[in-house]
Amino acid sequence: MKLILTTGISGVGEKEYLNNWVEYCQNHGKKVKVFNAGEMMLKHAHDCGIRLQKRNILNADKDLLQMNRSGVFTSILADISANSANYDAIIICMHSFMFWKERFYRTYDRFLERFLEQFPADMYITFIDDFRNIFHRLNQREEWRTNKTKLTYSKILYWQNIEVEVTSGWADFADRPFFALATGQPISTLYKLIFHPEIETVYVKMPISHFRESEKRVIIDNFIKELDKPFTVFSPLAVEAIGAMPIDKINDEETTTINNHIVHRDLYWFVNQCDIGVTLWPGVVPSPGVDHETHESHTKTKNEWVIYLGGEASPFITYFNTEFFLSIEAFFEFVYKKYPERKDLEW
Repeated sequence: MKLILTTGISGVGEKEYLNNWVEYCQNHGKKVKVFNAGEMMLKHAHDCGIRLQKRNILNADKDLLQMNRSGVFTSILADISANSANYDAIIICMHSFMFWKERFYRTYDRFLERFLEQFPADMYITFIDDFRNIFHRLNQREEWRTNKTKLTYSKILYWQNIEVEVTSGWADFADRPFFALATGQPISTLYKLIFHPEIETVYVKMPISHFRESEKRVIIDNFIKELDKPFTVFSPLAVEAIGAMPIDKINDEETTTINNHIVHRDLYWFVNQCDIGVTLWPGVVPSPGVDHETHESHTKTKNEWVIYLGGEASPFITYFNTEFFLSIEAFFEFVYKKYPERKDLEW
């Protein structure tokens, strides 16, 4: 049985993602269970005769919440102790920090440490999403429309950054893998991370802005779909806010924060958490983002494979890689020669 500890800020969409993951696992013959600590805390309080209103739960006395949380983890511990043999994987879903009334506060205590001593987590994951998607979801909820915390894009980004940094710190201390996983990723991503850790993780890079509305976007999408068969692919396109306001239309006061967080996310979360870097250039366009990500991957001594469809390439493109291809066909010929057993995999 594998135990995975996941975190994610409110509004990131992890509940729907995990519900779909459970169904996906069942269809693939895996027995799994998800413990949602937040929902269990509300039920535990109700069972104890304590009336906690969901929309105001963050106003509750912190000692009361800590006692409630300890009761929930005691229940989870008992369940795992009794039933771990019945499951292939168990996920505990929680927050590491909350943001309420203009301040951050932690939602874990020493009981979590004692719990993990008995059942060490095999993997740590923080679910993330585009700040605009999170903003939209939270503003659909009564507790966030009416509370005294005025949500902004910057506050959401700070909160999400803390959630990732704290959870990745837990993983470092435990010497276990950590992934920042966008809820826009395919459900198969989480399935492969847990049940097929032997499959290499790949961060795929491409100049997004120039091809978002062009026919070459189809080339990019099809390439990622094919790449996801032999590998576990992380794509920056999974953190897009479809139909949302473009960043250059956002209030100038927040633009610097947004840009800084996007750069940090792609360079230091996505690139560094993956085994291999793959870069696709569908045409001759400038892309500082792709250049920096490729350089980061290369100088971190990862395998960096570059596919350039623009004809004659700059020496700065041909230099920072371990394999270079002039066609998608040549690239996949290389991949399936290296991994012939993965050619017909379907997820």
